[in-house]
Amino acid sequence: MNELRAEIDRVDRLIVPLLLERIQLIAQAGHIKTDRNTVRDNWRVEDVVSKVKTETLKQGGDADYVETLYRFLIDYSINHEFDVWDAVYGAKDKREA
Repeated sequence: MNELRAEIDRVDRLIVPLLLERIQLIAQAGHIKTDRNTVRDNWRVEDVVSKVKTETLKQGGDADYVETLYRFLIDYSINHEFDVWDAVYGAKDKREA
């Protein structure tokens, strides 16, 4: 069991930097988008989910598992992007949205 836990820890050390890179990219999007209404893009959400499910199936994995994780990750990311957008563009624009 100790060896298995060590392998899980190794995988987590690989995943964490990628998650941090992803959230930094999300923050950049919050700076780029000038319209708060464009922060959530339902088409893009489904596009990302479709792509990760396809990749999961190519690798012989459980697409439902990955979809569930990604939908949580995407929702968290969108909320973060709203926070960034609000910080950049201010509360006045937030009330207008």
